[in-house]
Amino acid sequence: MLDLIQDALLTFKGIIRYHSLLKKSQFWNSEQKLSYQKKHLSILLKHAFRNISWYSNIQKKYDIRPNSSNPFDELKKLPILSKSDVRNNHADFCVPHASKNSLTFSTSGTTGEPLAVYTSKNQWILEQGIIWRSWKWAGYRFRDKVAIFRSYAPGKDETKIKKDFLRNWSYFSVFDMDDDSMDKYFDYLTKWKPKFLRGYPSALLLVAEYAIKNNVKLPHLKGIFTASEVVHNIQRDKLKEAFGVNVFDHYGQAEITCMFHECEIHEGMHIDSEYGYVELLPSSSEGLYKIIATNLHNLSMPLLRYDTGDLSDGTFVECCCKKGLKLKKIHGRDDDYIIKKDNSRISTINLYTYFAKLDYINKFQMQQNSIGTLEIILKFNSNIDKPHQDIKKEFIKSDLSEKTGLDIIISSEKSLYQSLEGKLPSFIQNIRT
Repeated sequence: MLDLIQDALLTFKGIIRYHSLLKKSQFWNSEQKLSYQKKHLSILLKHAFRNISWYSNIQKKYDIRPNSSNPFDELKKLPILSKSDVRNNHADFCVPHASKNSLTFSTSGTTGEPLAVYTSKNQWILEQGIIWRSWKWAGYRFRDKVAIFRSYAPGKDETKIKKDFLRNWSYFSVFDMDDDSMDKYFDYLTKWKPKFLRGYPSALLLVAEYAIKNNVKLPHLKGIFTASEVVHNIQRDKLKEAFGVNVFDHYGQAEITCMFHECEIHEGMHIDSEYGYVELLPSSSEGLYKIIATNLHNLSMPLLRYDTGDLSDGTFVECCCKKGLKLKKIHGRDDDYIIKKDNSRISTINLYTYFAKLDYINKFQMQQNSIGTLEIILKFNSNIDKPHQDIKKEFIKSDLSEKTGLDIIISSEKSLYQSLEGKLPSFIQNIRT
């Protein structure tokens, strides 16, 4: 994870990268974008097959020629890479001392299996520049006020609202979305006058529903930034009804393979071609394609032809905004809410983020059978003995009960539920409202 000073420094370098490259490259033609990708893919392949054991071990098997003049053909010789491939052979995908010399992130574990990923700082700088560019599409200006409904879980002595004075952002606890909390949030928001909302679509929907129900307006808003969940049309409509502004969606993964962003036309998701190379392969469903991605700059832990697990609705088309190719729609994770005792709701994405930070958890699965209660099945790493498992279970039970207001039931003896399709859902909602 990043500390605040390092994060601010890399973000500042990302803004510089935007002005030096990304501001112009968004309007490159297809030949210019392909040339850029070819150059960086060639560098990546040479590096991976020279320094990454997973790739050097399979080079002969697939007759890979890293020095080829056509790196795209060489890349496509490789088999599709799954999350389980990476998890089961984690060290083989990393450069030596990656944990010390790189930035570390974790997937949120929506499959119930979080994954640690390392990335080089130069790649992260580029990512910040691309995000800055996408915010510019929405009209964002430096230090515009942003109200954020994602990730923040206040501790015992922390308030439900946290201010980041450096960025001029305010974080709101997404674990506390009941009417009393919403009253305080909107009292703050109406006085603070943010220019943008940012958050999980499921959390922002609750904000919108409260605003409509109580006839509260935020007239200074210019746009809404969403990420981490699928944005349904009903959510977009509700946000537009509540606040009169458009949604600008972001797609990415902690595995750091590709990114997409929504432009001001709001008719699809633009591929950030400077960031990664994307292949769309037919799925078992007609008209839906698997998103297979290769990040072009992550030299710390290259993932070549990684299956993101997400699907696109159709293939690439040109956008009338003149900024290149886009996808009509991306189908990703789409979860139910957890229902609290007072019938208020919290999104499961908050719990995924929570478990992603616990490196001693191998797998988890959540199930809600009654209002206000959440059962969690945990599978610990093999190096955690039974006495320590019991200690950690009691800590998680106490910590999550305090954070969420739910009655938490923790079990490690039960088997994880697997669907008839072979899926291992991370959340099973047995309450229908």
